[in-house]
Amino acid sequence: MGNRAKVIETITARLSMPRLQISAILALTALSAFIVSAVLLRLGVTEMALRYPVAVIAGYIVFLLLLRVWIYLNTEETLGTADLDGSGDLALAALDGLDDIGVGGSAGGTFGGGGDFAGAGAGGDWGDAKAVVPVPVGFSSGGGSSSLSSGSGSGGGLGSFDFDLDEGLALLLVAVVLIIAFSAIIYVVWIAPILFAELLVDAAVVGSLYKPVKNIERSHWLMTALKKTGIPALVVLTLFAIAGFIMQAAVPEAVTIGEFFESVLG
Repeated sequence: MGNRAKVIETITARLSMPRLQISAILALTALSAFIVSAVLLRLGVTEMALRYPVAVIAGYIVFLLLLRVWIYLNTEETLGTADLDGSGDLALAALDGLDDIGVGGSAGGTFGGGGDFAGAGAGGDWGDAKAVVPVPVGFSSGGGSSSLSSGSGSGGGLGSFDFDLDEGLALLLVAVVLIIAFSAIIYVVWIAPILFAELLVDAAVVGSLYKPVKNIERSHWLMTALKKTGIPALVVLTLFAIAGFIMQAAVPEAVTIGEFFESVLG
C-alpha cells in the first residue's frame, strides 16, 4: 500500500458522518439548480431539454464551491499551522501519524464509518464505468416510427421539431431516466468518505501545510473532485437533457416537470 493510500485510510477512519455531510452539500446543490432553472424559466427559456442541463451545470459549479468551503473548514488553512492534537485538521494529523511510524510502516487506526472500501485510494472512481446509453425516444403512440414535422408546441419544443410520443411511454421513460440520475447522486453519497479523505490530503499537500512525508502522490483538490464526481455529474446532465426532451415531445405545452406529470397523471 502506497503512502497516499495509507493517509487516506487513516483520514477515512477519523471522518465524522461524511455521508451526512455530502448529503447536505448535495441538497444545497439541488436547491441552487432549482433556482437557476426557475430564473431561466422567468427569462423565457421554456425548453426543458436546454434549461435543465444548464441548471445542472450551475448546480455542479456550486457543488465544487461547497467542497472548497468544506476543505477550508477542515484544514484550517488560514492558520498556516496544524493543530495536530485537535480534531479539526484530519489531513495533517494523518500525515503526522504516518511520519511518526515511518513511510514504510502500517497506517494507524482501523476502518471506521464508511472506510471499509477506502484502502485502495482511488477505488471509488467512475473511470471504468460504462457510459450510459441514451434512451431512444422516437416512438409514436401507434407503435410505429415517430412522426417528425416542422414547428414547435406551445411549450417551445426543442428547436423547430415536434416529435409525437405517447404519454404513457414518455412517463415510463422519464421515470427510468430519473431513477438512473438519482442512482448517480447516491453513488456520490456512497463514496463520500474516500472523496473527503482525498480532498483533505490534496489540500494539505498542495497547500504546503505539511511536508514531513516524502514522495506522496500529489494532485490539486479540484482535479480530485472532478475525477471523483465529474462522470456522475455528466451522467445527471445527460439524463436530465433526455428527460426534458421526452417530456416536451409527449406534452409540448409543458414547460416544467411538474406540468408534465400533472398532464400525464391528471
